[in-house]
Amino acid sequence: MSKLIRGTAAVPMIGKATLAILGLAALSACGGGDSTPPASTVSSSSVAATRYGSPAVISIAGTNLDSAGLSVTSSGCKNMTRSTTGQLVSTATNAYYTCTVSGAFTSSVDIKSNGTTIATAPFTVPAPQVTFTVSNGLGVNGAIVLTLMGDKVPTTVDNFLSYVNKSPSFYKGTIFHRVAKLINDPSHYFVIQGGGYGATVNGQLPAHKATDAPIAVETAGGNNVQWSVAMANSGPGTVTSEFFFNAQDNTAILANGYSVFGNITAGVDVAQAILAAPATCANNALAGSIDCLPQPDVTITDATQTR
Repeated sequence: MSKLIRGTAAVPMIGKATLAILGLAALSACGGGDSTPPASTVSSSSVAATRYGSPAVISIAGTNLDSAGLSVTSSGCKNMTRSTTGQLVSTATNAYYTCTVSGAFTSSVDIKSNGTTIATAPFTVPAPQVTFTVSNGLGVNGAIVLTLMGDKVPTTVDNFLSYVNKSPSFYKGTIFHRVAKLINDPSHYFVIQGGGYGATVNGQLPAHKATDAPIAVETAGGNNVQWSVAMANSGPGTVTSEFFFNAQDNTAILANGYSVFGNITAGVDVAQAILAAPATCANNALAGSIDCLPQPDVTITDATQTR
């Protein structure tokens, strides 16, 4: 039986159970039910990465790759960004991400859908190297190769590479302005320091080159052993562009207050030639050292990331 409502068409009686079902259906239609984003799937993934500090490209094929639940991360690649322009336009079936290799030489990209890992793409790059070409027009002439510890002190290495890779390189035309011995041990050289000053004028240092914002001191790189390279600083949070080569084992002298970020792996003979170059020297009582300014200038004529 159906009940007639005056002046309208017949409407069947609706029970409470039916109303409840219809209400749930209405909520679902309006988005009030399960709000989990569509699950993504991956049929293939790869990482094109060739050099530390340079961009890497992650390519993913699958389904629902435009879902809000898709996440792509890596502990060895920073600034992960989904590509939506140029030749790498991401879609629901092909997604592309870019990032900058940093923090590890062997790592992986983790692809997750709604928090669950659905694919992992490994990658490996060699330890970065920087080559300084050095000359004073006399007995100093050659290349010094630095191999960097990007897997141990990534902030320091990234900072150093940012100076190296400016166009032109920040270090091109800078000089080694300090070849130092310790006052209490003048028979041994202490450090070779550079990275802050351009050519001397009448034997005097010019104003320091303008630098980027300073960074903190990272000490995970190790000790100041002979021919390691570290960043100079004047206290916490003051690391900019200046670096030094440890001309002897300074582990006990410098303790752990400097960012050691690499080693000279080729060209020690060139570094030794800098120690022997003609220089004007003066006592630096504050630092406890005899500081020598090579004359003529020992200049970095070129600085390049060669790996």
